Amino acid sequence: MTNAKYPPFHFEEAFELFIKGQRAVSWEFQQQKRVKLSNGYSAFPCGYKTTYENGYSFIASGESLGQTPIQEAMILDPAGVPVARDTEDIRPFEE
Repeated sequence: MTNAKYPPFHFEEAFELFIKGQRAVSWEFQQQKRVKLSNGYSAFPCGYKTTYENGYSFIASGESLGQTPIQEAMILDPAGVPVARDTEDIRPFEE
């Protein structure tokens, strides 16, 4: 996901730039909230959100796509618009 104010970021790059080393100032659960992306589409960030002193937030959520459980993380700018996102499949527990 990209925003017109920012170049496209890989998740790791955005984490290094906006989250790493910042002090957390608040934590909450955010219900779905529609935000408009620079490409005209909408995103609906929701999940457990930590906001940092620079105004950026890290939000994480889990869900299932059919039978595949996933974990998604987004980095939001101070206006709540995603600047980067990462989605990972959750593999079954192996003993």
